[in-house]
Amino acid sequence: MKKILIFMMILAIAGSASAANKNTAAKSVEEAHKGLETTVAAGVTLTDGNSETLSANATITIEGEKEGLGSILAGIEGNYGESTVDDVDEKTVENAKIYGSLKKTLSPRTYASIDAAGLYDDIALIDYRVNVGPSVGVYLFKTEKRELSMEVGPTYLWEEVDSVTDDYLGIRFGERYTCQISETAKIWQSAEYIPEAEDFDRYLLNAEIGIEASVTKLISLRLVLQDKYDSQPAADIDRNDVSLIASLGFTL
Repeated sequence: MKKILIFMMILAIAGSASAANKNTAAKSVEEAHKGLETTVAAGVTLTDGNSETLSANATITIEGEKEGLGSILAGIEGNYGESTVDDVDEKTVENAKIYGSLKKTLSPRTYASIDAAGLYDDIALIDYRVNVGPSVGVYLFKTEKRELSMEVGPTYLWEEVDSVTDDYLGIRFGERYTCQISETAKIWQSAEYIPEAEDFDRYLLNAEIGIEASVTKLISLRLVLQDKYDSQPAADIDRNDVSLIASLGFTL
C-alpha cells in the first residue's frame, strides 16, 4: 500500500511540474478541457513532538464527456496513516479504492449506466470488495452549471472480509449532484445505498461531499468529506468510517 501511495505522490509531483511548464494560451486550455479532464490530487500531514504522526492521501480522477461513449467518471484513491507514541508504531489508516461509471444518454432526461467499484481497507479487515452492475437514471435537472441525477439498478458484490469470502446480489440506489458555483470553484455531492436483494437489513451506504477551488488554471485546492457505513462489518469493527481529506490538485 505504501508503494502505491508513493507512486501516486510521484504522479502528483509530476503533474505539478507539468502545470508549471504549461504556458499555452487560455483558449488552448479551454479546448483541452472540453473532453475528458484528468486531475491528480495529493496531501500529506506530519507531526512531531510528544507523538509522531503521518497521514497521506492521493487521488487520480478522470471526468468528462467522450463523444461516442457518453459521460465518464473514473478514479483511484489511496489513504495511509500511522502514529508513533513511546516508540510504539500503530497504523491508523490503510485503504484504496478504484471506481468507474459510464453514462449513456437515452433522452434529454434519462440515461443508462454501468457502475463498478473495488475497495481494500486493512483497518476494516476488507481484503477486497467489488461490485459491478447496470442501472437506469434520470436527470432531475441538467444545465451547464448544475446537474442532479438519480439512478437504480442491480449490482453484484464479491468480497472477502476478515478472511471470509461471500458474494450476493444487491440493489444499488445512487444520486449525484454537481454545481459550478463560480468560474473558479465547484462543489459535488454523491450518495449510494446498496442493500442485499434478499435481506435489506444488510446494506452498504457511501456518501461524499467536496469542494474544489482553483488557485491557477491548472492548480486547485480540494476538501472532501467521505462517510462509509457497513451494517454488518467484521467483528469488533465500527460500522461507520468518516474521513475529511484536504489536498492539492493538479489538472493534467
